[in-house]
Amino acid sequence: MNKPHVIALAAVGLLLAGCADANRVVLMPDPDGHVGKVEVASKAGSQTLTQPKTVVSAGSITAAPKALNDAEIDKTWGAAIAAQPPRPQTFTLYFISGTADLTAESATELPAIIAVVTARPHARLIIAGHADAVGSDEVNLRISHQRAEKVRDSLMKAGAKPEAVDVSSHGKRNPLVPTADGVSEPRNRRVSVTVQ
Repeated sequence: MNKPHVIALAAVGLLLAGCADANRVVLMPDPDGHVGKVEVASKAGSQTLTQPKTVVSAGSITAAPKALNDAEIDKTWGAAIAAQPPRPQTFTLYFISGTADLTAESATELPAIIAVVTARPHARLIIAGHADAVGSDEVNLRISHQRAEKVRDSLMKAGAKPEAVDVSSHGKRNPLVPTADGVSEPRNRRVSVTVQ
């Protein structure tokens, strides 16, 4: 994600800050350490934050951004940070050519997906099946759908709610590795599972 972590945090943080300088915005790094940027503007001017854990107030927009320590951030925005939902996670499972059977390696990854799904009480799943370029469009659309349904069924047996699961199939469209027609590419025989 290229969007800075602060945008949602700032909106919630503003509510928690109350009336005492409630128009402050702090730029936080993403959990992976990436730092984006955010521009804060008011009638008095604008300021762009590019450094992590810096804050600017719309009331004194022309002042230089101030660095905050973790204790200051936690005191003002700790509850908002803790209330954020977990970030989406995407998993990729691979299949044996011409079948809806997981490869041995992918079969061992299924429990990790189940663990993430069961740890989120309101998990939403997006499951997309894919095929390689071997075979007709019709065959590949059918096999990619079977793959996605097989993964869906496994996750529902583990507790995923049917109304929280979206399944799609792409056949040989949207390959991970573009190939010519008729080329067998193991990385294109896949199902992606995004857990939100």
